[in-house]
Amino acid sequence: MGINLYIKIGSIFIYQSPFLSFWVFMLQARSYIRKKIHVSGNEYYYIHIPSKLAHDSQFPFKDGDELRIAVDVSRSRMIIEKIDSKKKQKNKK
Repeated sequence: MGINLYIKIGSIFIYQSPFLSFWVFMLQARSYIRKKIHVSGNEYYYIHIPSKLAHDSQFPFKDGDELRIAVDVSRSRMIIEKIDSKKKQKNKK
């Protein structure tokens, strides 16, 4: 069994495994998750995305984008991806 290796140099991540190796450029910022309770009693969680990150030309999201959120519980990671409009239309049929 091989070893997977992640190396961080500034905003560049290098991923290396026994089978492949590649560079990943990532935008990064520190943020917090906040909980709000609506008057109806429903709980909502918010993640603040700093404007410096959101205004970067490489930021892939815009207002109104539909997103898929996955939580990797074992690694305490949240993955947020834009839902492709072509895939979304296929799922509606």
